[in-house]
Amino acid sequence: MEISNQKRCKRIKRSFNITGIVIVLVGLVFLWMKQDISVMITVGVFIVYVGISQFANLCYVYFSTANEKILIKYYPIISLMKKEYDAIEFAQKSLVGFQMEKAMGFSDLQIAIKTKRGVAEYPSISLAALNKAEIEQIRSALTEIIGNSEVKFAIKEKK
Repeated sequence: MEISNQKRCKRIKRSFNITGIVIVLVGLVFLWMKQDISVMITVGVFIVYVGISQFANLCYVYFSTANEKILIKYYPIISLMKKEYDAIEFAQKSLVGFQMEKAMGFSDLQIAIKTKRGVAEYPSISLAALNKAEIEQIRSALTEIIGNSEVKFAIKEKK
């Protein structure tokens, strides 16, 4: 199974950029009209807009369960600094648990695998840019993989 939110990410990034440009242009119009209070308000709106986009941590996510492996590639869609491309790849039989947390309307995925030294947890992956159906497909795929595994650990889910 493969899940990718590439098309949705392009729309999100395009909308973010267009909205940011509109806010800056409005600020420049106010600056040209010498309305200092309006310029300051526009700057504040722009800072809040960028801050919220950074807080949301919207990520491109590619999820695959082909060839008896789980592959998850992800990176932030909107980043002020350098984009950090990350990937997680491991054998399906290594998966021992996962947790999907939903906080403030945003979903995160945490994965735990069995290693030679014990159980290791990967850092959480933001699923905020995925729709509900895609999140549910990932949940059911991981649940099925754990159900087929010899090692059983608890699956935690917070809502």
